[in-house]
Amino acid sequence: MPVERALGTFAVRASTDEADAFRRETGGIGQKVPFTFPVRWLARPDFHAIAAELIGDRDWVPIHESQSFDYRAPLAADVDYLMTVKMQRQTEPSRIILLADVGAPGEASVLSMEMILRIVPLPKGDAA
Repeated sequence: MPVERALGTFAVRASTDEADAFRRETGGIGQKVPFTFPVRWLARPDFHAIAAELIGDRDWVPIHESQSFDYRAPLAADVDYLMTVKMQRQTEPSRIILLADVGAPGEASVLSMEMILRIVPLPKGDAA
């Protein structure tokens, strides 16, 4: 049975400059905010610290296993959104799963996303 922890609600925004830079760096074309851009919002040091607490060991490294995005409407650049995040810890296989919903304040969610990180133990003495 996975352990789940609510991480809270966070203000997020995709500025035009950040979205343009992300698109250039990832070879994207077209849309204003690339559909994978929001994965950046999950790369927070405090989320890593909570994952370490749930894992209970410092001798591991997270390996990106998968991500998914379920859009009900595209994200707009330079708009404030709220992102609500939960973290799950699975032990078989060893994983951290981040689940997030993103929407404008007071409105329905426009995006649900999931990021799965496989937890790989390091040889003793090679702590992350």
